[in-house]
Amino acid sequence: MMFKKWSVFIATGVFFSMGLSAATFEGSLSDQSIKADISISQDSYFLDIGGMHDTEDGSYGYIGAHIEDTDTSEDYPVQIGLGARLLAIDADLSGQDSGIAVGLGGFYRYTLPKANRFSLYGSFYYAPQVLSFDNIDDLYQAEVRGEYRTLRNAKVFVRYGLTSIDFSKFDSNHKMNKSFGLGVSLDL
Repeated sequence: MMFKKWSVFIATGVFFSMGLSAATFEGSLSDQSIKADISISQDSYFLDIGGMHDTEDGSYGYIGAHIEDTDTSEDYPVQIGLGARLLAIDADLSGQDSGIAVGLGGFYRYTLPKANRFSLYGSFYYAPQVLSFDNIDDLYQAEVRGEYRTLRNAKVFVRYGLTSIDFSKFDSNHKMNKSFGLGVSLDL
């Protein structure tokens, strides 16, 4: 897919053109799927690139840009981010099952005050018809997870994710990434 070629070049150029202050790799596995994401941040801005492959439901890739705010005034930081993701979808259906969409949304992470190694994370992105192209009418993507900081620069997590795509040529929405998974997050 043309998106995959260009996304690697664009992301690499952007990553190396910025002075990095932090980078994070996240990966998760379930019985049928693998998901990976790498993000870089500079002050309150960050870029991410990632994707998911499922043996039954298809694959997607994305490039995102966000602005984030972290409140560290006490021992339980809150992290909130708002932004957009350009998603390329290739479902394993019978043709006309691929497209591009721009999802708007964000994420929220809350670290529990009395147990500061535990945090809760949620994200949601929505691409209405006006921001969905090719064979996609609309799309939403959601994820929730419980995280445990095992090391200063590493977390393990249990996640549940769902990506729902309304293809223009099909009667019902196609669900991807609808599963629980185990993952790790590494601050590089």
